[in-house]
Amino acid sequence: MHKAGQVMRQAVHNIYVYRFDYVQVFALIRIFQFLLMIPVTSIVLKLMLRVTGFTHITEQNWQSFVTHPFVMIMICLLILLFLLFVYYEMGFLFLMAFHQQRGIRYRFLPLWQQLNRKVVYFFSVQVLFLIVYLALLMPLASFMLPLTLTQSVSLPHFLTEEIMSSRAGRLAYAAVVASIVVMIGIRSILTLPIFTIQPNISILRSFKQSWRFSKRGLFELVVLLAMLLTGHLLMMLGITVITTFPLYLIERLMPSAALVTAGLTLAFLEMVFVVLFSLLQAMFSQVMVAITYNTLVMGKVSATTHRKRRYKPLLLISGIVFLVLSMMNINSLEKSIYAPDTKIIAHRGYVAGNVENTISGLVSAANAGADLIEIDIQQTVDGEFVVFHDRTLRRLAGKNGVIANMTLSELKTLTIHQNGFSDKIASLDDCIEIAKALNVALLIELKVHGQETEDVLPKLVEKLRKYKVLDSYYVQSADGQKMTQLKKLVPNLRVGIVYALNIGPMEENVDFIALEESWVTEQLIAELKQHPTDLFVWTLNDDRSLQTFIEKNVSGVITDHPDVARELRTQQSEHQYFLQRVLNRLRFIF
Repeated sequence: MHKAGQVMRQAVHNIYVYRFDYVQVFALIRIFQFLLMIPVTSIVLKLMLRVTGFTHITEQNWQSFVTHPFVMIMICLLILLFLLFVYYEMGFLFLMAFHQQRGIRYRFLPLWQQLNRKVVYFFSVQVLFLIVYLALLMPLASFMLPLTLTQSVSLPHFLTEEIMSSRAGRLAYAAVVASIVVMIGIRSILTLPIFTIQPNISILRSFKQSWRFSKRGLFELVVLLAMLLTGHLLMMLGITVITTFPLYLIERLMPSAALVTAGLTLAFLEMVFVVLFSLLQAMFSQVMVAITYNTLVMGKVSATTHRKRRYKPLLLISGIVFLVLSMMNINSLEKSIYAPDTKIIAHRGYVAGNVENTISGLVSAANAGADLIEIDIQQTVDGEFVVFHDRTLRRLAGKNGVIANMTLSELKTLTIHQNGFSDKIASLDDCIEIAKALNVALLIELKVHGQETEDVLPKLVEKLRKYKVLDSYYVQSADGQKMTQLKKLVPNLRVGIVYALNIGPMEENVDFIALEESWVTEQLIAELKQHPTDLFVWTLNDDRSLQTFIEKNVSGVITDHPDVARELRTQQSEHQYFLQRVLNRLRFIF
């Protein structure tokens, strides 16, 4: 622990002494990221769509898209660009830390040139080791360094949902996380600092050195990283409490000044959080270098050049940014006074305490306050509609039966199980009758298995017409062609297409789009509102995601937790204090 304390003190000392260097470096990194990396990625994507002739990319056409020669070349270039950005971003910080800890004077240009000399490895087979290295560290980097480019890179939730839907999947996922991401990822964590600092070492040799070093110093490294993260979180919490206390008082004593105070408070916290995350990244690089090269003596450096530097330009820029952020926040918070009208859609009913797609789940979802209840239907061999998600009975009934080969009466005799609960399979008629009795509308998803009758759509329409729900129910499917046909067949029925993946503009002749959350962008939300086409986002099961999309006031959020979603939507009401709005905004921004 004594050594850990020395490392931490040295890191803080160096960052303070070279504070102006860090301000310049982080400013350049953010400018490069937002003014070059993001626009270039967008331009390349639009170019790929134009060259290939695709309007947008979905789970139905993505294989054809990515196998196009031009797209393959562009994807490789984007991956290379991403790797180079991470390399220069972290490499610069590692080199700065190394020189600072050794007390060696440095200038930015020689550091840049040293990094340039290693770029040759990015055009060799060894780049594959760097790709694996970054993939293994992605979870750690996105958690500890949320302002880096890795922040938005994650595994889509619809994939993890399928993985976690079975016991075997959960065990496999846990094993992969424990053995690969944690052990291999952490043991290779020193690869990048070793590669960037040592001028004549390859990526492969850096990986081997990290592996050998961490064999004896892994525990110390993990402890230091845990201390860094804990201290960072405690500091954020303390600053948030102190900063928001005046807003708490003003809202109760001078409500007329609450809006302006809230805007100023949020702007201040946003700037402070950016600084804190940048400091965490700097501390991270300092600790990595100190552990790798055992530099425990604080570097001696002449601070005369730093003393001559003035704070005025930095203070002026900070003041301008603060004012701009404050005005933007005041405008945004004023608009959020009005409650969003986002629909809360219960995914397959309410699965907490029930089996999915059952009558009991439907009743529980209605009691939880869902505006719509989503159910999955399939056509049986006798042309009827059964409420069931999977193509087979294996997951819920433990049998090998295929839904398309069984009759509705056969299916309704079976008992299905999920999370310790049991229930019976229901028909579409059963669910509609219960939903009408509960005065709640259904979002019906048609699962297409390829063995439907030719009149499957007219049969579904007739069923909805029979119960007089054509004007109040929603129907969706991943089969866009069938949904387009359905819309032409019944123009007054709300029809939508389900996408697990989408890149590019959406120009569908339907009423709504149901899209997996990983692919929803601000640009897409704006485009759909112009049509107008409703946007349902699925499947949102954590508070942060729900808060984000309710705040954006999308048309609907599909969730397994309709009660939580409803509570979050209620918190956006006009009676909510601005303090709560500020805290909510900080939660989903950071």
